[in-house]
Amino acid sequence: MGTPRIPCKRCMIAGLREEEVLLRLSDYIDAIEPDKRAPQERYQARLAVCETCEQLSGGMCRECGCFVLYRAAIAGNDCPGIPDRWSEAGA
Repeated sequence: MGTPRIPCKRCMIAGLREEEVLLRLSDYIDAIEPDKRAPQERYQARLAVCETCEQLSGGMCRECGCFVLYRAAIAGNDCPGIPDRWSEAGA
């Protein structure tokens, strides 16, 4: 037998209502240590950039597979796109 496959993020949330997914993401974001969390203004600016990106699909980034709500909340994260769309927009 081989190594068990880890399901994709989309598969892990299959069957959950959108409200449940957003609640879980909110819990993850709330658990980020304050010194590692992006300031609210930067967080909103990052999400604004993601909302206009062609790689956004159902709240997930097709560049890296992350949930953009979570990725944008961590101060040290960058946009996985080339070029980095967040940096270009000053987010």
